Amino acid sequence: MSIIFKPQKDMELFAPFGPTMGYYRMPEELVDKLNSKMSDKLQDYSDNLVGKVSEELAFDEEIVKIAQEGLGQFIGQYQAYTELRNSFGAKSLDIDNYNYGLQIVSGWFVRQFENEYNPLHIHTGSRLSCVGYLKLPEGIEEEWEEDYEDHHPANGHIQFASGTASGYTCTNFVVKPQVGDFYVFPSQLFHCVYPFYTKGERRSFSMNMNFLEVPKEKVLTNSYFSYNYSHQRCK
Repeated sequence: MSIIFKPQKDMELFAPFGPTMGYYRMPEELVDKLNSKMSDKLQDYSDNLVGKVSEELAFDEEIVKIAQEGLGQFIGQYQAYTELRNSFGAKSLDIDNYNYGLQIVSGWFVRQFENEYNPLHIHTGSRLSCVGYLKLPEGIEEEWEEDYEDHHPANGHIQFASGTASGYTCTNFVVKPQVGDFYVFPSQLFHCVYPFYTKGERRSFSMNMNFLEVPKEKVLTNSYFSYNYSHQRCK
């Protein structure tokens, strides 16, 4: 269904195209919880991924639950914002008739060390993806300080890309990771991670997710984390 744009003011500046992204600063408690669950006993997940990194370890059920409880509310807010933005304010989450929940299809830790990288890629099998940062190598700020003197700093950064370059269009941007940073984005959004040269671990996690809308008369199964948005309806 096409959304018809109806100007509300005599002058408006707006960006009707392009994917939405969300940023959340994770509480220190959540970062510590996730770090405490890192273990070599977790299943190797690297065969499912493109990363040229040391280890990619799959989340177990306990870690999935921690992530759902710690991040689900924010991802719901991201969903609500996207509904509103992409419909020019015509649509919002219908909390009167639907329950909403987060399904985590897959999740994994990424352990990246010096000279390793993650090639340009997208995620498949879900509608949403994300990245959260849990640890950085000691001394990487010194590397970044030097790299930022260059005309195109990128070491250890993640880059997102979408669309075709043309006038008045932004097609990519780079993010400098910090412990506690969390980004959510459409799974089809291209992204890559550049290598760095400081010894030590750059630890992050990613998840593939679906945000579910279920009629009130039906019940979300126990494998999904559900929410009540009655106190934060988007307007």
